[in-house]
Amino acid sequence: MSRMETLAIIGAGLAGTECARAYVGGGGTADVILIDPRPVPSELPPLSKTLFADELDHVPLLRPDGIRLVEGEVTRVEADGRGLHLADGQRIDCDALVVAAGMRARRPQTELPGGPVHTIRSADDAEAIRAATGDNADIGVLGSGYLALEAARSAADAGHRVTVYLRGDRPLIGRHHEAIGRALMNRHAEAGVNFLLDADPSDYTAHDVWIAAIGGAPLTTTLPEEWDRDGSGHLLVDRSLRLTTDGLPAENAWAIGDIAHLASGPLADAGPMESEAAAASQGTWLGEQVAAGSTDAEWDDVPWHWSFQGPERVFAAGRVTGTDTAIVSGDQQSGRFQVLHFHDGALCGAETLNQPPAHNAARKLLALPAADRPTPADAADGLFDLRAWVRRLRS
Repeated sequence: MSRMETLAIIGAGLAGTECARAYVGGGGTADVILIDPRPVPSELPPLSKTLFADELDHVPLLRPDGIRLVEGEVTRVEADGRGLHLADGQRIDCDALVVAAGMRARRPQTELPGGPVHTIRSADDAEAIRAATGDNADIGVLGSGYLALEAARSAADAGHRVTVYLRGDRPLIGRHHEAIGRALMNRHAEAGVNFLLDADPSDYTAHDVWIAAIGGAPLTTTLPEEWDRDGSGHLLVDRSLRLTTDGLPAENAWAIGDIAHLASGPLADAGPMESEAAAASQGTWLGEQVAAGSTDAEWDDVPWHWSFQGPERVFAAGRVTGTDTAIVSGDQQSGRFQVLHFHDGALCGAETLNQPPAHNAARKLLALPAADRPTPADAADGLFDLRAWVRRLRS
């Protein structure tokens, strides 16, 4: 890698901020410019988890010293990634570019009856929901993912009436095993959350406030059309997180975080990760690699995700969709169990509900060679203990 004068990072969310921090901390000498339309971006997970708590958990992302933040919207990136044009007419020239622009919240295509419709992508969004919600409000939540469940449980715990409109017969379809989705739905229902299954627009009724949590769309419309994308618009990257054009890696141009989709390797079929943990890991790793002048190393961290929904703690590590075999073990009745996923006979992923220590053990196992991981036969009795397996390997 030739000597850089300017490293530009589009997006000052978690991935972009961690990349800048790691680059500076790793001894990088180029000027670093973070570009984001938000003056003080915030961590997103705490917002939905504490949406209706007495105090909103607002965690601003603070940039390290020596990093320049340009508050503005990128309207065009030149095809070689070396020139960025902003809405206010500024042009920023750079030797290297990291795209960490993230996602925008999708809004319903159908008009929803009753009160205003809100999305949650910023602290301002969360504050607007809180301001629009009176005491003992009737809240409608549209969505089936983590964000919908977190917001719904926060509302129920605060004494509001809440209805979640699911697009299937359970939440988290395509993200978690059926056992996890059904267990969470049942436990939230016991806490007062009403679920409407297989909902369509004809089922929508008026609510005081609506929260639309129906996913996001990658912010790629201003980026060069030549850069490879998947079917949903995410930027395809190689295992070094480099952007590609017709499958060929770009020079000094990368994408990280929610906007990126690994095009090759064992996680390619799992789709975009859209995970705070993966965003932080990719940002830190890439910043260190660029600071060291290395472009050929491959990001190989074990991806994982977490969601706290009231007292419920759900985790996923590794690949948990599209696998050969899934084995459920533990006490489903009590809401403390795990789902182990296998591919070609080796453990490739694990989901845990209300078992943080088991999740930590799974992440350690997934970082080991396949020969050291359990097989489906090892877990077949339904009482398999991930922590015991880790302890055995250490003994």
